[in-house]
Amino acid sequence: MRYLGWMLTTETSSLDSESANSLSGLNIAESAEHLRNYIAVEKARLRILAGWFLRIGNYEHKYKLAYHLYDCSEHVSWLLARLKEMRGGNPSASIRPQLKRLLDEALHAPTDEDFLMGFYGIVTRALLKTLSADIEQLDPSGNANEVRLLLRIKHKLEEQMEWFSSLNLDLESSPWASHLTSLLNEQGGIHSQTTENPKPSVFTGPRFERPSTIVFDDAIEVGELASYENRQQMDTRQATIEQFRVFFNEFYAAALLASILFDGSDGDYPWDFYADFSRHFWDEARHSEFGAIRLKELGVDPNRVNPILFEESEGLPILHRVAYLTRGLEAYFMPRKPKRMIEYEENGDPRSQLFADQDWSDEINHVRYGSKWCDFLLEDDYRDIDDIIGEVKDHLTKVRGTKVEDISAPF
Repeated sequence: MRYLGWMLTTETSSLDSESANSLSGLNIAESAEHLRNYIAVEKARLRILAGWFLRIGNYEHKYKLAYHLYDCSEHVSWLLARLKEMRGGNPSASIRPQLKRLLDEALHAPTDEDFLMGFYGIVTRALLKTLSADIEQLDPSGNANEVRLLLRIKHKLEEQMEWFSSLNLDLESSPWASHLTSLLNEQGGIHSQTTENPKPSVFTGPRFERPSTIVFDDAIEVGELASYENRQQMDTRQATIEQFRVFFNEFYAAALLASILFDGSDGDYPWDFYADFSRHFWDEARHSEFGAIRLKELGVDPNRVNPILFEESEGLPILHRVAYLTRGLEAYFMPRKPKRMIEYEENGDPRSQLFADQDWSDEINHVRYGSKWCDFLLEDDYRDIDDIIGEVKDHLTKVRGTKVEDISAPF
């Protein structure tokens, strides 16, 4: 019996050893290289989503792009944090030129549908596939940090792909998707590990230009919104409807932030700059979504926007756009927030109060972002924030043709 017991123990140990040897895992240098590739892809996806948030026509698609942009930002933050822990992580290392070419090209889709097919059907799918393959290769103990991290990212990418699949777009019929597939194969995938060598692909068509307004399809018209003073005179139901039209119009603030993220993508800013303004952008898109949700619940189609505040910011440097939104417009709107909370409570409207409560809390955080980054951007500048706000007012005076004394809004 003792002999039999020894045999069983030896056999089991041998099998465990065999199983362990079949798991190759990734060493620190390999892991760091793969994480840097993922950072490059997610930073590029963030920039592309910022640009296409302005360009894509379907407003509900815009909300999805906003959520996915914030996913990208969180992923980069997580990946950078891990790289900084790793010996030789080198988070600022340059990416391969071929990978950069693919990521740069993915911006320039000719149509909304082509953008969705190329961005999700080719680039995001390749990212998910590559990341999933890495998870399979990683050793659950030796690479435990990377396993935990990549599983979190994988979950969000699967959600993104599930949404894309629900659109039922025909990838096979898109020359743009074929073009991006060729570029992806040409460079051997995200990690340059495959050996396919297709002929170089060139796609002739218009190049992407960031819109100077926020583009919508025919479901949304550009029009006036009721002023704050007029809303105060309306009956409770109509006032609530008009207030949530203003919520829906938070598209203008999200658009302004999208322009900061897109235009500043090649700037020499710390990563926290992009992380904070990605969060701010997501918040403003969600505030617009509050409006869409509540209007539908009240039996009204969300069908009107007034993008004037975004359009008037065009031509301002990034510092001035940050100051205009966070130290100008949000400061202008802030006194209304607590009053609106009380109003909804007195009206017995907890649903509206919920959205107003979240909005007010978020906006306080946005003012903090503004103070933080205005101070940072003015660090080696002879000007102060009052000078910048003064320059914003001068810009608005030129745009409007009338003297601007105070930053305000027509709604």
